[in-house]
Amino acid sequence: MAIWDNPVGNAGRFGASKIRTFSADSVKCPNCASNLVFDLQHGACICRNCGGLFDPETLEKVGSFGLIDPEKNYDGTIEVSKEDADRIEIVCNSCGAEIVTDKNTASTFCAFCGSPALITRRLTREFKPDYIIPFKIDKEKAISIFEEHCAGISHLPKDFKSKKVLAKMTGLYVPTWIISTEVEVDVVGQGKMGKMVDSVYSENYNSSSGNYAQLTYGKVKFRLKDVPFDGELKIANNLMAAAEPFDYSELVRFRPEYLQGFFAEKYDEQPLDMMDRIYKRLDRYALKVCDEVTFGYDDFVPNSDSSFTRYNNQDIKYALLPCWFLSLDYNGDNYQYIVNGQTGKVSGEFPYAKGWETIERTGRKARMEAISWNTSIRGLLYLTPVIVLGILRVFASFSRSSAFMMFIFNHPFELLLLLLAAGGGAYVCAEILPKILRGREKHDLDMLSQSSSHELAPEQGVEAYYDSSFPITAYETTKDFISLETGWKYGEEERFDFKSAMPDADETELDENATEFQKHGFDRKMMQ
Repeated sequence: MAIWDNPVGNAGRFGASKIRTFSADSVKCPNCASNLVFDLQHGACICRNCGGLFDPETLEKVGSFGLIDPEKNYDGTIEVSKEDADRIEIVCNSCGAEIVTDKNTASTFCAFCGSPALITRRLTREFKPDYIIPFKIDKEKAISIFEEHCAGISHLPKDFKSKKVLAKMTGLYVPTWIISTEVEVDVVGQGKMGKMVDSVYSENYNSSSGNYAQLTYGKVKFRLKDVPFDGELKIANNLMAAAEPFDYSELVRFRPEYLQGFFAEKYDEQPLDMMDRIYKRLDRYALKVCDEVTFGYDDFVPNSDSSFTRYNNQDIKYALLPCWFLSLDYNGDNYQYIVNGQTGKVSGEFPYAKGWETIERTGRKARMEAISWNTSIRGLLYLTPVIVLGILRVFASFSRSSAFMMFIFNHPFELLLLLLAAGGGAYVCAEILPKILRGREKHDLDMLSQSSSHELAPEQGVEAYYDSSFPITAYETTKDFISLETGWKYGEEERFDFKSAMPDADETELDENATEFQKHGFDRKMMQ
């Protein structure tokens, strides 16, 4: 439900006689200076340009149709505020990075490339973040945390770092768009039962009464909360993602005092400029959630090519997030590191001592070969019933001989034991061992997917941004909306309550007041 579906009441602050409609020339929007009009449905002044809702008496913000502040380019034609008049830009002649700081802060090198070729100039564009997470870790502490992290990395070159190099670590506030949104997925995939959950079996053998796969349609609804996207082109996206997560409970309204002694970037990209990157990441999260749903099958494998997503009731905040950056040259290569200025999380690519990278690559190759052998062995084990049947047919061919009939007559008990042993062995080979090997393969794949301490930390999983306060529902729509009977969890949080997962055949419609960014997130083909 969007904010415009919940009218903002006046709570008795003014009676009906005091309600008036503002003309187009009377009051301007505090955000974008466009005309404000009073809307009776919402009991507040609304701006048709930026979507802001304001108290008609105080003009304090009471809501928003989309963004916290309007998306617009500060191209130098807008008058710089008094606050920004006291700030300066520091520009790197080598990489072109531009950082903002107060006029009393000096810098002798670039936070990104380490170059000393810097120039300063008066701020020529408006600098207006809405929120900020203040630094909790100072430079000395950040250096200490980085050194401790390096000490815990095995096979790191001894001459990799020095005190002089670590002194270049720079504190920087990174411009970030923080997005929360409801997610609705019309998902299509394969519902699998029995042995069909094993890809080896499903690729090589036919379905049976207990082992089958069928095309399945379903609907999954949940909410993502506070997913960050940096708006700075000079910072690698995977480097910022490696610093996540941040604790947004410490997000406060921006005050210029927080910039004292630190640098801050101006955003280069707005959400509209980053739609492809934003929605693809949200789609990955949506696909992961759908992959965890079973719809009552032993396994459900979603197909992203046939599934569609809708992102509704979005909230976007523009904030500055604290990070310490370090650029380091070693053996002719440049290494970049990031330390979360709030949590102290360290990430970056670290070099190996001579010879150790080859050893680690050899180990990973051996694990991959083990997975390949595992797959081949499972394929042979699933052939056990066919092999046993062939053996029985061979015995049947001797059943006509008197010697064979005499053997059966003289050794019935031994023959029974032999048949039981053969049947038990066949069951173990065809049912038990493949499951054990499949579990081992999953373990090996998990080990391969884990990043090494020498590698950049991977992007956060959906569990970091899943909104547990939003009731998640998932139900199959293949036949007459069948609701689920079992739940699934993120840690201790129930992902959905099947008793409250009431099917709803009505499709969500895009609100007429949706922003251009929201329109692109409605009824989009997943991962496209």
